[in-house]
Amino acid sequence: MAKIVYVGIAPHDPTLPHQVAAADTGHPVFRQIRDDYERMRTSLAQARPDVIVMASGDHFNQWFYNNIPAFGIGKGSNTAGPFPWEEEVYRLPKYQAPGHHDLGRHLLESLLERHFDLASSDDYGIDHGFTVPLQALRPEQDIPVIPLWTNVLVPPIPPGQRYYDLGVALRQSLHTAPAELRVAVLATGHMTNSVGGPAMDRFTTEPVTPWDLRTWELFTNGRVDDLLPDCTWDKLYAQGNGTPGFMVHLVAWGVVQGALPTWCDMTSSQASFVNTFLEWDEEAINEGGHR
Repeated sequence: MAKIVYVGIAPHDPTLPHQVAAADTGHPVFRQIRDDYERMRTSLAQARPDVIVMASGDHFNQWFYNNIPAFGIGKGSNTAGPFPWEEEVYRLPKYQAPGHHDLGRHLLESLLERHFDLASSDDYGIDHGFTVPLQALRPEQDIPVIPLWTNVLVPPIPPGQRYYDLGVALRQSLHTAPAELRVAVLATGHMTNSVGGPAMDRFTTEPVTPWDLRTWELFTNGRVDDLLPDCTWDKLYAQGNGTPGFMVHLVAWGVVQGALPTWCDMTSSQASFVNTFLEWDEEAINEGGHR
């Protein structure tokens, strides 16, 4: 069976890599973000995973309105991105790691048995939602990556409970994998976030909202039953058109079954959206305060 040795959540804002690279001369928040990424990079390396399963939304690159699943998994031999326009507009470097067909196929079959009707692909690309955290956390590009796509952009989307349950089912499916693998699970989403329109720069006057503070308190204290009922498209979208991206956090939360994080940090400033970092080590994953 596979063993989950690390679970982490990190941000994927495509503007972060250049802001972090210039952190010594920029706003202090980017030095904190740089340090948080570095902490997670070190922790991930110390966990020595054989494969990374990573959950993210897609930003109309791999999937579009005419063909967008609630959930999908990649089981190809190659996991590479970002898409060409992202390289050009955001000046993001390429990320190319192996895939892991055998584990991807097992997860697809096992999750289907657990009543999650995932789409799947052997030929795909990953966008900045995957490559920005991966570039920061595993720049060596040497560990196979299995992408797990979650629809957080196109309503109707499942309620938060379904994302959490997907994480629980993913944990169970990994535990039944035939190969003895050390697995890291990464996820990336949003707190309050808006793209385009007058709300996009709200953080410049309100760096952190009451919703952020309440959600962070419930999430980091493992209060699953208190938070999940508030995780619906309508309630999250009311906080900003990108805020449904928070749903991806719930996949990681399900993997750890609501356990308290080993470490976490939330940054807020008038220079950037709210960014969250969380990690669970092997002890927290397997022996933590579960739901």
